[in-house]
Amino acid sequence: MADNTTISELDVYILTYNCGLKGIDIDAFASQLFSGLTSSKLPDILVLSLQEIAPIPYALIGGSFLVPYFSRFYHAVQKAAKKLSATSGPVYSPIAARNLGITAVMVFAKDSTAIQGIETGGIGVGLAEMGNKGAVGVRFTYHENGASTELTFVAAHLAAMEDGLKRRNEDWKSIARGLIFSSTTSDSKKAAISQSAETRPLLSISPKDASIYKPTSHLFVAGDLNYRTSPFSPAPNDHIDSFPQPHYDRSSPNHYSALFESDQLNQERRAGRTLQGLTEAAVTFPPTYKYDLKEPFLTPDEDLTQWHWAKHRWPSWCDRILYLDIPSWLSTSKPQAKITTHKYSALPLLPTSDHRPVALEVSVPLVQIPSPPENDEGNDPRIHPPFELDINWKARRERARTMELVVGFTMYFTTTLEGAGIMVAMVVGTVGAYFALKSMLEF
Repeated sequence: MADNTTISELDVYILTYNCGLKGIDIDAFASQLFSGLTSSKLPDILVLSLQEIAPIPYALIGGSFLVPYFSRFYHAVQKAAKKLSATSGPVYSPIAARNLGITAVMVFAKDSTAIQGIETGGIGVGLAEMGNKGAVGVRFTYHENGASTELTFVAAHLAAMEDGLKRRNEDWKSIARGLIFSSTTSDSKKAAISQSAETRPLLSISPKDASIYKPTSHLFVAGDLNYRTSPFSPAPNDHIDSFPQPHYDRSSPNHYSALFESDQLNQERRAGRTLQGLTEAAVTFPPTYKYDLKEPFLTPDEDLTQWHWAKHRWPSWCDRILYLDIPSWLSTSKPQAKITTHKYSALPLLPTSDHRPVALEVSVPLVQIPSPPENDEGNDPRIHPPFELDINWKARRERARTMELVVGFTMYFTTTLEGAGIMVAMVVGTVGAYFALKSMLEF
């Protein structure tokens, strides 16, 4: 029998942004951060999916090299939240800040005491499985007034270029197989206290609990998924003849809605070749990539007379946010439990990236998703994941992490001014020590 009791809701705001390998302009980012909300009410949970968060050598090395980049986002979040809430102190508490190479995820909550059981996982899908492309995820349970729900957020960055469609699909397959979270099953809770996700043996945990498609969790995937609107680069005159501009109305073949018909992500999802089971709110905004960095910045589309597209890339909706809808076994017992999309939008162009941020404002029912019935034969990927988990995930990540450090430090010492300065100082110091020692021995 269906339970029609009123269910509380959790307000969640997710933003995905390709930072262009640069630190953000704090004031610019803060000024636009919450422009994707339908009201001035701040969400309970804020999630930032960040790609190309920092220069490649810094991101591959990680650790303290990334602190200044994470810090800029923290200050931008607090600045933006204070403006809306008219308070003097911090509005949001940082819950998690994790990266896998150049892809990162940050989670903030208004009430940090409501968050329990934080778990993380990550996988590189770039060269030699390093983190120049990849995904990182955070999972936790939110508790409020005796009710709770589990949430999984995955930040992803897939293969680029118009002709990279098959590689993008393979990247998603690798993420679904190899992004492993820790278990919350009773058998492994003690081990979970002292071991990180990557150090726990996979066979000691439930494969379904370890997957991004955990049966009892909501799932949101946000990132630069890089799906394009053409398998080929534009012809020399396409930017003049075919690219969308604000003045075209919906009846024009040059309106951006006509270009969206060629969106690879929708085509591949419908064919079951990527992001299996995930859904997306209606896309009613123009392409989010690739822009020339020209004025005006921080300006909404309705106030623009021209979009400055890069001529060598088809305008595309690379930056997307998708989610798993309520599972059938929950909606049957609690039909009022629904994920409600309030707004899905592209924020104005910022001065430091050729991507526009994309934001999703949703309400999530504050109710625990029960385990599915054993005899449920539906096609929900929580029951039947599209791919088996990679039992060698730990060894593969360890090898890739070693490569990230080698490549990261090599690039740091050979491509950055501070790294080169350290290298010169080391060489000078070594030479100086040699001659000092030599003179002492001769004396």
